[in-house]
Formats: sequence, C-alpha cells, structure tokens
Amino acid sequence: MPDLSMFDLPHNFGDYTLVAFIGRTRGGILYQAIQQGMDRSVFLELLDPGNPEGVGVEDFLMKARTRAVINAPVLGTVYEASQAQGYWFVTSEQLGGASLQALLDRGQTLSMKDLLKVIETVGNMCGRYERLRTAFNIMEPRHIFLDDKSSVRLMNTAVPGDFHEEMSRTQMKRLGVDLPPLVTPDVPGTTRLRTLLEWMREGQNGKPMQWDQVMELVAAVREQLGLSPRVTTHRYTVPAESREKAGKRLLWAGTGLLGAGIAAAAVLLLFPREKETVSCPHVPSPKHYPDFSASDHTEVRVTLPGGGELIVGAHEITLESYRLFLEQWARLTPELREEYSHPDQPDKRTASHIPRDWEAMWKAASMPGGKWKCRKITPRSPVVNVTFWDAWAYARWKPVAPGEPRYRLPERGEWMALGKMMETGEKGDKTLVIDRYSNDYDLKTGVCGMASGVMEWTSSMEKDPARVKEPPGPVACGGDWRQPGISNRVEYLRSRGESRDNLGFRIVRDVR
Repeated sequence: MPDLSMFDLPHNFGDYTLVAFIGRTRGGILYQAIQQGMDRSVFLELLDPGNPEGVGVEDFLMKARTRAVINAPVLGTVYEASQAQGYWFVTSEQLGGASLQALLDRGQTLSMKDLLKVIETVGNMCGRYERLRTAFNIMEPRHIFLDDKSSVRLMNTAVPGDFHEEMSRTQMKRLGVDLPPLVTPDVPGTTRLRTLLEWMREGQNGKPMQWDQVMELVAAVREQLGLSPRVTTHRYTVPAESREKAGKRLLWAGTGLLGAGIAAAAVLLLFPREKETVSCPHVPSPKHYPDFSASDHTEVRVTLPGGGELIVGAHEITLESYRLFLEQWARLTPELREEYSHPDQPDKRTASHIPRDWEAMWKAASMPGGKWKCRKITPRSPVVNVTFWDAWAYARWKPVAPGEPRYRLPERGEWMALGKMMETGEKGDKTLVIDRYSNDYDLKTGVCGMASGVMEWTSSMEKDPARVKEPPGPVACGGDWRQPGISNRVEYLRSRGESRDNLGFRIVRDVR
C-alpha cells in the first residue's frame, strides 16, 4: 500500500486546502487544512482507501457521528463528514496552542498549575464519557493541547461501542506515564505531583486509583500551593473507596508543608504603548495603496525571452494570504518548520516569521479606509516588512498539487527577464492601483506590480558593484511606491534579515 502524504494527494478537497501532514489515525491520515469559505484552520482526517486496519466508509462515518453528538467545551468541535475527489474525510476544530507531544519533543516542562489542569481536564472528560456510556480511544499527548493562557483542550476521541470502566483507568495510567517528563524539577509541589502520577500508573498499596481519589488529591495540591480551586462540572459514577482519605494523608507524609514565606513570583505588567504622533509631510500621497483583486495567489504561465517557461504569481503576496500562512506556521511542529526553512536560516525551528509592526499593519488593513504609515492599506495590499527568511518559508510552505514543483522565490535573472517583458503603457503611474485596469498590469502576460507597489526579494546572492570587497549579498528587484515605474531596478541588500516598508515578494514555480 502506498504511503499517502500531503504531496501525493489532490491539493484541494472541496472547500478545504491541505497544508501539512500531522500523522496517522486508525484507518486514516490526519492533516492540517484551511477551509477557504470560512477562512479558518481545521483538522482534516482522511479515510485511507487501503488502510491495513480494514476500516470501511460506514465505520469511518459512524465514528464521526459519535463524536459529533458529544458536547463539551474542552473538546474540539466536529464540523462535517464529506466526500471529494473520491476520498471520504471528516473535518474538526483545529485546537490552539501546542500539543503535549510538541512540548515533550522540545524538552519543555510545565508549571504545576498547568499540569494540574491537564489532569483535571482529562479526568473530567473521562467522567463525561462514563456518564454518557460512550467508548473512547485513550488520549495520548498528541490529543491534549495547552495554549498560552493555560487553557487545556482535547481532541475528541469518542468511538462507537460500549463504555467499559477499564477505559477510564487505562487513561489514568497513560497520564501517569506521559506526564512525568513535563514536571518542572525542584519547585514547590514537585514531590507531591510525582507521587500522585506514580499512584495513577501503578496504584496505591497494590490497589488501582479511582478518578475521585485523583481529583481530591489534585484539590489538596491546589490548596497547599495557594492555587484557586476549579469547579467540578459533574460527579463520577465510580464510587470512591473508604481508603481515599487515608491515601490523601499518605501522599503528604514526609513531604512537609509549604512554608508561609514562599516568595511570590514577579509579574511583569505589559502596558499599552503610547500612540506615536506621525507627521507625513514627505510621504507620497497616492490615490490608492496597492490593492489586489485576488487573495488566492493567482498565477500565470509565462514563456521567458530566450526560451523556457515559468509559472509566476500574478501579483505580490498579499497581507491576507500571508496572514493565513502565519496562522498555519504557528501550529507546525518544529520538524515541519525546519523542513520549510532555508538551510542557512539560524533559527529554523523557532522563527515566527511575523513581520515587524505586523499587528498595526493588519489592524489598519482590516478597517475600512484604514491607513498604515499614512498610506491606504487593505487585506489585499502586498505584505511588507518581510525578511528573506520569511519570504523563503512562505514559498516552501505553500502547498502544490500532486507531482507539481514546489514554489520558490525567483532568481534575479528570471525577475529581470519578466520585467523586460512588461508592456505597461505609461509608466510611472502614481495611483498605484495594481489591478487589470492599472498602467502596471501587463495585458500580454497578466502579471502586475513589477514596476510599482513594492520591491521584491529574489533568491539570488550577488556582489554589489559598489562594494566589491564585500561578500555577495541578497538582491531585490523592481519599482515600489517610492519610485514607481521602474521594472529594471536592482538593489543589493546587506542582509537576508533586512526588512522595509517598501519590500515584499512574489513566488514562482517551474513548469513540470
């Protein structure tokens, strides 16, 4: 059976575009995807037609129906089950934050408060499944997500079938095995929590723990650490045994009480920045800032002078398209981030690729008539303040149809050849309306924005003729809003980490 990956499959499934491969499920494959019509990120589980487990369409859909009827705020919502391109798939809410598996892979640890929340959330969900008599697959670290606000969310693992009490106990044991590497050493509560996790996986005095006992012990840890108690939303149906109070006392035996004089952690308050008063006496005041009609990356096939073909982005990458990239990038595993990063990038696994002043830029673009740095800006304006690393990562990340060459930045020679082809009529257009009615739209090729709008990154590294003793540096090409009407302009930059408000990029790919 062939191993299906993101690049062996159709690019789109109905309204969904595959973004990244996550892993295998029983009978299926899990991807990150974008639902274009709703402009949201989702999980997409695809039924593998040749799956070795023998899961059929009816079983696959029954699992989706079972999960769709389970209502709990901590669970990811199931959106729909559908068929496209001959494949059955189910989409669900893409949970925010990072999975525990991602944290384990990075060698991170969690605060005592967050670990207690994880135990409580999973335990409460086991209680919910038990009340509903719903079977479920054991939740692994990849199913548990924690965001930067310490909110714990769970992937829905309900499955058709009868609930058995042993499922809850197996889940408890699994947490007892998975969580110890996430415990921060040598902080108040470390010994207590490690003891609790040991009892969860191995039992206490030779007898398995009950979730009621675990919850009482968690509450005791909270109380001794001075953490606010959590509200329990339901009771467990498994009766608590009489030994629970004795067990609670044993847990703290020999560990001692927290001293009343524990120093509180310092909290840094982030005050809103004062608004800058910006005067714009020397900034050009064009009628329009570049505003493109297509945010789905329209591209055209161009025959270059001297032979050869290239598939070229009809316009620079827009703020709208780049925002979707940022949303997806934040959810990628460190391994995928490294795969999509330039080999020379120093921070392959940790780079966020958020442009300088991005928050203000996007806020202005999202407002009717919004202005950023005294220029009109919309979601379909070209993204700026991006570095070479940002542009390269976007090109590598953007999915392609099966068997198609990957996207990349154009070479300097390719960009200049395209610029020479442009028949833009009257150049130097200062309205900067970069669409099919603009003077900077080439009626022959359908490419726009090469003589105005923003300069564009290329993949080339060349020596600057004015600095012959210095090593080769990156190259940008084209006109911009400051100097419109120049399609043969070349600028030699000092660093791939440079970012400016008149510098963006477009992407190209080879013809197969």
